[in-house]
Amino acid sequence: MNAGLKGKFLIGAAIGSGSTGLAAERGGADFLLAINAGRLRSMGAPSIACMLPIFDARTLTDGFARTELLTQCNIPVLIGLNVWEEDLDFAATAAAIKEQGFAGAVNFPSCMHYSRPMQQILSRAGRGIEREVEQLRAVQDRGLTAMFYCATRTQARLAADARLDLVCLNLGWNVGGSVGHQARASLEEVAAMAREIGRLIKRISPKTRFLLEGGPIETAEDLARVVRLADIDGYVGGSTFERMPLEISVADQIDRFRQASSKGAALDEKENRLTAWGRGFGFNGHSPALLNYLERLRSLAELDRPVLLLAEKGSPTIPSLTALAGKPTSRKPGQAPVVTIDLAGEEFPGRARNLLFGHRDTIDRRLPGLSDPGISVLAIRAAERLPVATQRRLARALTDGTFRAPGSWRPVPVTTRVVLVCAVAGSSDTLDPSVLGLDSQLAEALGGAVLKVPPLRERVEDLFDCVETGLAITRQDFTASALRRLETHAWPGNEAELTALLTDLSAETARGPIAEDTVLSRLDGAAAAGPTARGGEKERIVDALWRNGFNRSRTAEALGMSRKTLYNKIKKFGLTG
Repeated sequence: MNAGLKGKFLIGAAIGSGSTGLAAERGGADFLLAINAGRLRSMGAPSIACMLPIFDARTLTDGFARTELLTQCNIPVLIGLNVWEEDLDFAATAAAIKEQGFAGAVNFPSCMHYSRPMQQILSRAGRGIEREVEQLRAVQDRGLTAMFYCATRTQARLAADARLDLVCLNLGWNVGGSVGHQARASLEEVAAMAREIGRLIKRISPKTRFLLEGGPIETAEDLARVVRLADIDGYVGGSTFERMPLEISVADQIDRFRQASSKGAALDEKENRLTAWGRGFGFNGHSPALLNYLERLRSLAELDRPVLLLAEKGSPTIPSLTALAGKPTSRKPGQAPVVTIDLAGEEFPGRARNLLFGHRDTIDRRLPGLSDPGISVLAIRAAERLPVATQRRLARALTDGTFRAPGSWRPVPVTTRVVLVCAVAGSSDTLDPSVLGLDSQLAEALGGAVLKVPPLRERVEDLFDCVETGLAITRQDFTASALRRLETHAWPGNEAELTALLTDLSAETARGPIAEDTVLSRLDGAAAAGPTARGGEKERIVDALWRNGFNRSRTAEALGMSRKTLYNKIKKFGLTG
């Protein structure tokens, strides 16, 4: 095996099934590792389950390696061996795997995954890391390839002293995916460790090839960052080549088929007409919530009466106001569709009254808004801020259909449709105008003509339909888990929040499908992170314990607290045992 790979950057795939082996071979892998962790991954378990006493590791590995890999794959296969069997005969084991057709062996499962005290116990019992090196040396003496997994500088030195062919620094269980572990070190930290251990190995055994696996290396880009900082000869992928691609590809494929089926479900003729009508005013989508809203909006648009329009923060109101103004063909020449009086902005209540009813000094030059034939819809934003007297005067005008302009006793007809626009909280389901701060007389004048723009959380089917058309980002630019994250987000900022998010993410599409973590990092607050959010004191303590080998003194020092305080917090969070 080594002769054909000399000088080449090696790519190994630690797998658990024939289908993954064939895919790895087609992808250009140089060799395969048949290990029990791979088989357990193919069963849906995390890699760390390989260290539990649930299957005989040798039997489990032999079963699929001989029937699924050796019979179908044409690249070298190294089989996982351990030193925990009752009878250890290294020479006989090496001869057996050579006869079976394996290209070599790797120490897996290995005691390197255990804590330091456990490793010492195993070493004293003759079942430790030293025996793993002896076993691989016996394999290599048979003319086969030996790859040694190590986790520390001391273990790497043992392999280098034995002149083993391949030494792979295991950086810990992989992060990423649905069952991935939390990162315990940054890419820069593992690169520094790899640089130090790699130099040690090359100094002792220059011909030994040095590889990396696991830890925070989740993507090819992560590996590229490490390679720029450390001189390594190859990479072995376990979860990164098997579990995570499968999770993404299967989930994405199912999502595409689901979308295909939903797109194929034809809307009936009524719904088609309704969506086409709404599209003319800027509504995009076909969710039940939107269709129900459009149906009520269209019915009110056909009536000449005032309307109360409710909308949460970030929900667009212009499409609704434009629809209430009617199609351009139904308006008089030169008639503006919508004119807005914004009491939430710069319009003072007194100025708003003058715009509505006119002012004695300007009545000859400017018509009151309520009777201006050049206005189709007069939208009053934050109408609840109008003084009570003005609200009641407006209520009488809307009820009677006329009002008196300043300085005149002659009634003036109301020719403009009035739409009161009020903001509502996301937690409020009320449609009662009086609850919103409107005077009871004005609320009565509305006669129940109330519209509430459906919030985005109620029409997640329309997520990508309601984004402005100029934004070059689609569903296909996201992984399935990222799409689920978008669909389960509360969207407190509605379309405004969605547009801002997708605008920010549009630059990420060049790097491949946008992952869930990328989406999560852009969403705001705890509502975005939901139950998967990581953080808090407990997680920081667990992380520090991992980093310091569960040594409480070093952990307490790293956290900046006394050992007693750390002990109390360990008890508080139930981390004993």
